[in-house]
Amino acid sequence: MDATSKPAELLVQQGQNVLESMRDLRRMIKKKGKERSGLYERFCANEHSFEVYTYMDAAVGQLAEVQTFQETLDTFSSIFTEIRTNFEADVDVKQAEDAYGKACQAYKAMAESLGFAKEATTIKS
Repeated sequence: MDATSKPAELLVQQGQNVLESMRDLRRMIKKKGKERSGLYERFCANEHSFEVYTYMDAAVGQLAEVQTFQETLDTFSSIFTEIRTNFEADVDVKQAEDAYGKACQAYKAMAESLGFAKEATTIKS
């Protein structure tokens, strides 16, 4: 494996981790309290790790598909921002569902563009 494929592989793997945490958070979207907040924190940690991996190789991190996926993560995260300080806050379910769907599509495009088409097909909406 050459030096440029390792960052790509890490991005694809971490992208899967982010989507898994998003999926878990989505399942608990209507449940208020610390449990949902904990899932949001897990999502944020995975999102941060993904962002860190984008800096490992500037060429990979700046690819349009990687940037688009990052933007969908930012959009999803912004929907939940209020629960950081208010565990009982309502979250717009439709908006979260739409953002998750767009993140899945963006992940698939990113994985395919980085040469990991197999991983792109394993994502469940």
